[in-house]
Amino acid sequence: MSMSNQQSLNQFFTRKFLHVPKYQRSYAWEKHNVRELYEDIQESYETNSTHYIGTVVLARTENKDIFNIVDGQQRITTIIMFINAIIDSLEDDQDKEYYKRFYIKSKDQYKLTPLERDVGFFNSILDGNCSTDPHSKSQRYLLDAYTEIVNIIEQLIDKPTEFLKAIEDLYILEFIESNESDAIRIFQTVNDRGKELSRMDKMKSLLFYFSNKYLNEKYDDEINNTFGEIFELYDNIKLIGEEQNINIINSRLFTEDDLLRQHHICFSEESYDPTAQQVMDNVKLTLVNFRKSGETKKLDNFITTYIKSLLEYIRAFKRVVSRTLTDERYYKLFSILGLSAVYYPVITQLENSGFLGMNLPSKSITVVEMVEIIDVRVFKVRDYAGKKRVAEFAYNLIHEKWKIEDIEEHLLWFNSFEISNDRFKDYLSDYDYYKQTGLLRLLFLDYCERLNKKQYSLIELQKIMGNDPTIEHILSQTPKFKPRSFGFKNGEDFDEYKNMIGNLSLLEKKINSSIKNSDLSDKVNGYSKSKFKMTQQLATLLSQTKSFKKKTLRERSVLLVEDFATRWWA
Repeated sequence: MSMSNQQSLNQFFTRKFLHVPKYQRSYAWEKHNVRELYEDIQESYETNSTHYIGTVVLARTENKDIFNIVDGQQRITTIIMFINAIIDSLEDDQDKEYYKRFYIKSKDQYKLTPLERDVGFFNSILDGNCSTDPHSKSQRYLLDAYTEIVNIIEQLIDKPTEFLKAIEDLYILEFIESNESDAIRIFQTVNDRGKELSRMDKMKSLLFYFSNKYLNEKYDDEINNTFGEIFELYDNIKLIGEEQNINIINSRLFTEDDLLRQHHICFSEESYDPTAQQVMDNVKLTLVNFRKSGETKKLDNFITTYIKSLLEYIRAFKRVVSRTLTDERYYKLFSILGLSAVYYPVITQLENSGFLGMNLPSKSITVVEMVEIIDVRVFKVRDYAGKKRVAEFAYNLIHEKWKIEDIEEHLLWFNSFEISNDRFKDYLSDYDYYKQTGLLRLLFLDYCERLNKKQYSLIELQKIMGNDPTIEHILSQTPKFKPRSFGFKNGEDFDEYKNMIGNLSLLEKKINSSIKNSDLSDKVNGYSKSKFKMTQQLATLLSQTKSFKKKTLRERSVLLVEDFATRWWA
């Protein structure tokens, strides 16, 4: 039975304890969302008028005073933090005690219980302990939001009691459902003030709808639990991406919808590069066709197969990305090189199938090392190389039986088929190939390791990358010298050579800043201080020859191209 009621926030909070159920996503409001809510409150306060701030969908629980928030948890959580911060700014202790008991904590029970993983952190914020370090993406959002709220109150609110009353007078449309399944269906209809729903959100709702309406609610709980875990996995993946500076995952453009797309490449042959909307359309069409044909068993099987496959994919991807925290090989692949996203479905399914850490039978390297070679040679040369073949391989890894011999055969074939060794050398000689800083850093760090005859540890790599190593031009891009004195015909001739690999090296940012466009004689001292072996050798060469002319640049380019072509073989 459904009940709806428009009421003030004061009425809404009366005799209620609110829980965020485990299938919900984590707190995700950013500072601009907090400011928008403040503007709503401010408008109500300044105009002394009723202001509507959206809907909240609740589901009853066995305890008549406890309600699950099906929709509106981001807004309600932020409002409680606003109220708590204002209460802390009040001078009257009796007012503080009254409002705390009404809105924050009654009889040792908090009025709002967020997702279990955030309960302790959220409560510590409400209790005034903002020094607690966040351990998840959602906790970081909570802390950032509360910090922004405190700043607003300190700088913009001169009458906190009156402002608190303005919050109490805000109006909200409340839906209460006895059945949580019905509450979720209402949520699909009335969500109007929160963050725009992702395709992943909509996929959850789509599957839930078909389970609820056509399979007698058979998979409602499983769908809720599965997507609850998916949202948590995504938050963890994003946090790791930020901490380890994985360029693609760290980007604001990388969302859970990317995981939805990548999984579908493995799950379906419909498209080798689908948009998130195409994934939605494909799944919906399949569900509708089964329903119209009356094939209930196929509908049943598709839902269970799909949600299991999606969850397994995201779990596997999280395992792979998590290894950047403990394994220098994965740190190089994701945080330094920046594995191309086109290969994410393959590396994830190799992990899912148990092949990623295995040795290739005929080579003294692991599968993941072969993935690195392919990324350097193929995807860093041509972003869209072999995209259809990549998708087919990812799909077949799920739907066919593979042996490690089969994996090796495919990877070796793909590596050589897409780009021959001679063609790879041509790319190595072309500056356009090096416009990705991550690629050059990896090539040069790997080269230094081989010169040192010792691999960098994970700690050493993290320290190196923390200092933001730069790509140094030996002959400066904006030279103070006359090109002819260094063997070049003229300025145009120099421009053709200045970005070749023979004119590049790896240098600490601090040292690079100190020498900038200095003459070679001044650069030698800087190069000598570098901890990178290739740059130290360069310092020795320059100190002996006293020059670095076109002939030397070309010879160094040939030497490095041959070395890299051997190291990153086909």
